[in-house]
Amino acid sequence: MGSFPEEGRRRHADRLVVCAFVTSGAAGLMYQVVWSRELVLVFGNTTEAIGTIVSAFMAGLGLGGLVGGLVSPRLRRPLLLYGLVEVAVGGSALLVPAGLHLVAGVYRQAYDAATPGELTLVRLALTLATVTPVTFLMGLTLPLLTRHLVISMRTAGARMGQLYSANTLGAMAGTLLSGIILIELFGLSVTADTAVGLNVLAGGIALALVASEPVGSHVAMSPGLNMKQPAQIPGLRRLLYAATFVSGFVALALEVLWTRMLAEGTGSLIYIFVVILAVYLLGIAVGGAAYRAASSPSRDTPRVLALALLGIAVGTLVTVPLGTVWISTSPIWRAIILLPATICMGYAFPLSARLLTRDPAHGSRSIGVLYAWNTAGSILGSLAAAFVLAGALGTNASILVLAGANATTGLVLLVTHARPLRRLSLRMPLGAVAVIVIPLLLAATGSPVVKTSTEHRLDAGGFTHYHAEDRLSTLDAVAGPPSERRLFVTGTSMTYLSTDTKLMAYLPKVMRPNANDFLDIAFGMGTTYRSAINLRMRTDAVDLSPTVPRMMPVFYADAEKYLNNPLGRVVTADGRNYVRLTSRRYDIISVDPPPPIRSAGTVVLYTREFYADAHRHLRRDGLMTEWLYFGVNLAELREHLHTFRSEFPHVLVLISPMHGGLYLLGSDSDISWDPATASRILASPDAMRDIGDAPDYYRIAGRSWPSILASMQWLKDGEVDRFSGDAPLITDDHPRTEYYLLHKMFASGDQSVTEARLRKLGP
Repeated sequence: MGSFPEEGRRRHADRLVVCAFVTSGAAGLMYQVVWSRELVLVFGNTTEAIGTIVSAFMAGLGLGGLVGGLVSPRLRRPLLLYGLVEVAVGGSALLVPAGLHLVAGVYRQAYDAATPGELTLVRLALTLATVTPVTFLMGLTLPLLTRHLVISMRTAGARMGQLYSANTLGAMAGTLLSGIILIELFGLSVTADTAVGLNVLAGGIALALVASEPVGSHVAMSPGLNMKQPAQIPGLRRLLYAATFVSGFVALALEVLWTRMLAEGTGSLIYIFVVILAVYLLGIAVGGAAYRAASSPSRDTPRVLALALLGIAVGTLVTVPLGTVWISTSPIWRAIILLPATICMGYAFPLSARLLTRDPAHGSRSIGVLYAWNTAGSILGSLAAAFVLAGALGTNASILVLAGANATTGLVLLVTHARPLRRLSLRMPLGAVAVIVIPLLLAATGSPVVKTSTEHRLDAGGFTHYHAEDRLSTLDAVAGPPSERRLFVTGTSMTYLSTDTKLMAYLPKVMRPNANDFLDIAFGMGTTYRSAINLRMRTDAVDLSPTVPRMMPVFYADAEKYLNNPLGRVVTADGRNYVRLTSRRYDIISVDPPPPIRSAGTVVLYTREFYADAHRHLRRDGLMTEWLYFGVNLAELREHLHTFRSEFPHVLVLISPMHGGLYLLGSDSDISWDPATASRILASPDAMRDIGDAPDYYRIAGRSWPSILASMQWLKDGEVDRFSGDAPLITDDHPRTEYYLLHKMFASGDQSVTEARLRKLGP
């Protein structure tokens, strides 16, 4: 009779342990979000930099899982060590900001002196030194809790599924909590501190449970249920490790590629990525929970694992036509198509661990070693998706090929370890072969299925267009009459031929007629770059995408003349990172951030820290110009102007002559022009040919440039201060243009910006 209270106490304690692991999973994802963003600010938002960050982060997790798996079978009090590890994660995470500060200084010193290959090694070493010690500790936690909870072979699979599901569910919660609430309301630093608190909470729960344990309880195996399992099928262990490696490769590669596919045409808002990741994690958590419910000795077989892998393949295969021609534009509905495949992923991992487990004490070893193999595959999968697959095959074709890879793994497992083989129905192997062959044929034959949603949309509109994909995004250049030419990046229209864009070079030249060195951030169609060279300025153009500048001939017949001009230099780099790290100085810096203003990553070109970096790289009396289109409300406009003004003693705000946005000009000295200089520069034959080529130039044709400039002026210096007031600053820690949902939901009738409204509010 006395055993029943003890069993009830144990069940209650186990539920608390699982809750602690949910909390730990939430903290881990919050760290990943914050640290990845901060490291991107140090290294740049390039594929190489992101790949380095992801690899270093996951390497720590995999190594921690391996070490935890090898050590935990020897432990008698794994829950005690788990509690200490969680507290250690929180404590070491507090040191990461100091490490990031040191990393930024070291990387700045190496930037100009190192080759690209050497820079990659520097990034890897610095990231490993900064975040890998913390992620190593995180990786220890799953094997330790497995050692604590798995005390019976009868329930081993269910326990593994429960832990895997709980941690993944926590990761989903961390994604939503940080992406929708914490970063917007409190900033990145407070979000990281919240994660520290969650780790301490998880560790505290575990340590409190240890303190309340009866003396001598520790980890005890259930009598009669801790015997070893029958000998495994020969070769199964190696095959399971290989299958888990392939599954990890496919899963992370798919996460990268699915995000590209589903973000196509959405404007790449941060909330799109939050929803996609949350649904991805939800599917895995549901799969883990389903395995927990279904696990039994009769169901935990290689054949069931093979079916789960085939389920991943079929679920992956159908995402391409659904994600490409999906009717709804809602990111939630678009992301739901990922659930079938990700549920199968969540089912497969704990099942694999259970198949490797021969006795309860070594269940932690199985899951730790398996986690290491899975993580190794995940690292290579994320790198392959970004560096190889997307550029070589395209996003959709790559997804199809990965479906075939998972089906191949399932088929091998099905045929090799279905016992007895003669009883195996031919329908399943034949179905697996079909899932292998069909996606490969679709990818190899260039089927319309592999086209992106943007390609389908442009085809339906009858536009002549050129499609390309690189490590960063999909690109579509629309040719035809000048008024129809567009550049689409990830399905979003980036720019078109306009007088406004050409003036990004001419306006600062009018204000600083002696300027010789020009920096153009965000290449676009190459319009500003081309105009700056026409003005005889030495021009550096920086763009994140290596493919965007190569699209210039679609928009300008004389593009090669400028791309190979001795006055011009095109740099493939993160514009923010380049401004921070380059040793060059400029007379003019011109920035035309990619739209929409709220898209993920664009905020780094609107922060106070960016303006400070640009200011430092201007020569004396140099001038910075930034384009701000009418895609904001009045409160947001005040934030932008206050942030820009906070760095420059003199600011001039002009309303574009095409009525599409604002030019923000900042300098250490007064910003003004004289009519004679304006006429000499803007009314010259070369300038008139250049500007007059814009399809919308007719709106101002026939007017004198001095009168046009006078009509454009809106605010200057103190007028900017009075308009912006005490609006919050946009900073790296508070990326307000990117995280805005709550303010937008609860804003009370804030008005959108139009030229007519600004004219009324101006002096």
